[in-house]
Amino acid sequence: VVKTFPAPPPRCARLVAEGLQLEAKAAELDRAGSGAEAAFYHGRASAKLAEASELCPEGHPDRQALSDLVQDLSLRIIYLESLAGAPSTTPLEDHVAECSVIMDLSAASDPDDQPQASIIELLIKSGVSGSTAELSDLGWRLVAALQKPAELRVFVARVLAADGRRRTENATDADVDKCAQAAASYAALFKALRIAPWVELDIDEKTDRIDVANRYQEEGVKLETSGELQAAAPFYSRGQA
Repeated sequence: VVKTFPAPPPRCARLVAEGLQLEAKAAELDRAGSGAEAAFYHGRASAKLAEASELCPEGHPDRQALSDLVQDLSLRIIYLESLAGAPSTTPLEDHVAECSVIMDLSAASDPDDQPQASIIELLIKSGVSGSTAELSDLGWRLVAALQKPAELRVFVARVLAADGRRRTENATDADVDKCAQAAASYAALFKALRIAPWVELDIDEKTDRIDVANRYQEEGVKLETSGELQAAAPFYSRGQA
């Protein structure tokens, strides 16, 4: 006799499908060493799977399976957050067991957009910030999702420092905000900062004038090579001064 179970509601199936997709992304980031971003996606997956577990009918085996997975994810999130940015030394599999469900995920209903406030709350809880996010497209999108100008400015400052640049003395927060809000990707942000008039090379005032001139010449060549001829002109001028 084949044992049958009451069918979970469509919303339950949708939450499971979305949760497992998010967890797949989290696992990819986790194994790549992106702890903060992985914790964020683990958290989003856990929230959806926890709700799905509650919606799953009593006695259905997926209810317990989902509950167990949520507990595993909670353990992993606590571990990643405890690292404070340090590399993980414990494999994901040591905390999160493989989970399989028997419900028909094709029964998932049309997805509803998760409230923006919930996304921001999860981002904050995951520890994502302008000072910790990776200098990458994913890191940029996560910080942008916080919708906090101050965090964007911190991220931008790190991008500038990594590229040997800094804000000029007369640069304003409004300059940074306008540039950051217009960037649709990390690559776009990086390119915009390279040619922004309120950005300069981070050179020590005590540096020899000849070395300074050479540095500006080198930057001019880089910009010209990348096709930014107009942006390269000021650097060539400074290099000849």
